[in-house]
Amino acid sequence: MTDDGTVHSTLPTATENAVRMVHRLTASGVGLLALLATVLCWMQRRVAPQTVKPVVWLVLVTVVLAVIGPLTPGYRYTLVTVTNVVGGTVLLGACWWLREALSSGATPYPTEPHRLLRVTLVILAVHVALGATASGLEMRGIHWVVFVHTGSALLTTLLLGSILWDRRKHAPLHTLVAAMTAILSLQIMLGMVALWVHGRPVAVGFVHAMLSPLLVAGLVSIAIRDRTSPATIPAYNQPEN
Repeated sequence: MTDDGTVHSTLPTATENAVRMVHRLTASGVGLLALLATVLCWMQRRVAPQTVKPVVWLVLVTVVLAVIGPLTPGYRYTLVTVTNVVGGTVLLGACWWLREALSSGATPYPTEPHRLLRVTLVILAVHVALGATASGLEMRGIHWVVFVHTGSALLTTLLLGSILWDRRKHAPLHTLVAAMTAILSLQIMLGMVALWVHGRPVAVGFVHAMLSPLLVAGLVSIAIRDRTSPATIPAYNQPEN
């Protein structure tokens, strides 16, 4: 941040412009995909009713991101940065939810996701929002939010760790749990590096941030597969022999 209060990117101008161009192109692509998904979902709503909710989320988030799009350049508003990051994370989660819903076919959802899963998804979203807030405010010389973000990381790790530990021996989720454990471990390591290394390399922060959407996708997969796996269906819902 300059003396007159103007916030500038730490990236070289050429890199900054290239990143913004890629962001605009991908945002346009996501908008077209959301429109296509909406049309297909409406046409197939009776055949695949399980796709309606993820498509609704996909469209809602896309609209929100489109509305704030013109406010994005220039780092004028921290709230816009936070909304972009959280919205993008939720958007990926919705897309992955749609993918999992289609993979499950016509399998009914026997139960709602476990409450701990829902709480963990919310806490993870808050953690992502705090990370985006910390990054946005640091560009204005405000550093204390980083420690709040670090504190939320402890709660997020505890909840995620509990979910992964409980499902470590569940055969259909074994590979997914192993992958999420590796991602979570890497994110913790990168978070510690970003916290303690002077200057905080951009690459470290970028990779650290990109791991959160992967954890969201993993949680979505666990939620859907828990609900569609016969092993999780209560005994009173099982057909009698």
